[in-house]
Amino acid sequence: MRTLCCTCHTANHDVYAPQYAFNLNDDDPVYAFTSQLRLCGVVIHPEDRAGDSYELTIYGDESPSRRLSTTLKDVQARDTYGSPQYRTYRGKEIPVFVPPKGIGLADKIRGEKRWNAWLHVLPRFVNDALVLLASKKDLFLVIHERKVDRTRWVHHVTLQTSDPRKE
Repeated sequence: MRTLCCTCHTANHDVYAPQYAFNLNDDDPVYAFTSQLRLCGVVIHPEDRAGDSYELTIYGDESPSRRLSTTLKDVQARDTYGSPQYRTYRGKEIPVFVPPKGIGLADKIRGEKRWNAWLHVLPRFVNDALVLLASKKDLFLVIHERKVDRTRWVHHVTLQTSDPRKE
């Protein structure tokens, strides 16, 4: 099942309920234009999850609070004085980074063979996915996740027409 929803809100929901804003950012637009794409499928790999159903919701949104334009400078480790940290590697000073945990979250539905995941992306990613969906070819969704403590973070997503098991 594939579901697409393009949404135009009359005003950013944070205007009406700022106390519930998760990442309130003064630079977010008042009028919010977002795309939402929901992809559903069946897991084929890894074997221990094969046959489980998966639902991925992709939100296309360019709001600054989504932090999708984060730069390497933004994730460089800092010392107690706020100065960028470096380490020596083969005689060269290289920056120390604190990578983000992921671009979204994945969650197993308790007691069921079902998974839900969501991620925020730039709207052009949703547009590119729509081009692939319109091709009427079999599609494969590759999701790389990382478990940090008890949370499963989506680290990488690829939507493709070739079977990743054959690559």
